Amino acid sequence: MSNEKQTSRKDAENNDGKDQVSESQTLTLLQGIKDRSVDPRSLCPADRRLLVSFLMAEGQSTAEIALLLKTSDRTIERDRKAIRDENAMAKDPKLAEKMAGMLCVEAGRCTQRIRKFQRDNDASAAAKMDGEHRCFQILCALSERLQSFGYLPIVTQRIEADIRHSAALSLSLEEILDEAGRLKQIQEMLPDDGTEHSDSSVEANETVAEFEDNSPRQDNKGENHETAK
Repeated sequence: MSNEKQTSRKDAENNDGKDQVSESQTLTLLQGIKDRSVDPRSLCPADRRLLVSFLMAEGQSTAEIALLLKTSDRTIERDRKAIRDENAMAKDPKLAEKMAGMLCVEAGRCTQRIRKFQRDNDASAAAKMDGEHRCFQILCALSERLQSFGYLPIVTQRIEADIRHSAALSLSLEEILDEAGRLKQIQEMLPDDGTEHSDSSVEANETVAEFEDNSPRQDNKGENHETAK
């Protein structure tokens, strides 16, 4: 375990060192372009993409970057696409663990900075109270994020609801039985599946129409009346 930790620390230190070198190289190139000591048209694609990535983070548009680097908008768009492809994130089962660790570390740093400002002799009482409130908000937000990642349990919520049913338009038991009998009679009058006939659909429609004419009707009060022939 200790060897794995040392290896991970060395990898993190190497990555930090590479980031610092690339950032200093980018700033040096950008300063040289502004001083006109470096011709941006002589840059290799890798160096140009470093500048494009830095200028994108600064909020500059494609046209502004193309003007500064003396190239076309299409070239900058290709560089932007290549940068997005390089920064594409592959599926990592340990990504949730890494993000949770980063959130905890950053939340701790934020609270430490606030505590440091609170210890200032020039800090007012209102600023100190607001700092305490901010620290509490940071911890609350951190707990919510850890719950969403599954590291903290979520209390079961109890939901109470009332169900109301209006029986004003419902049929009575006698009416339901009559309707079931009517449908059963229609089913008995329909031809069997094995028999061949040409006008089966027409006969079925006539049978349904006949029984619908003979079925009891309801008026607005819900009373049944026989249909007069």
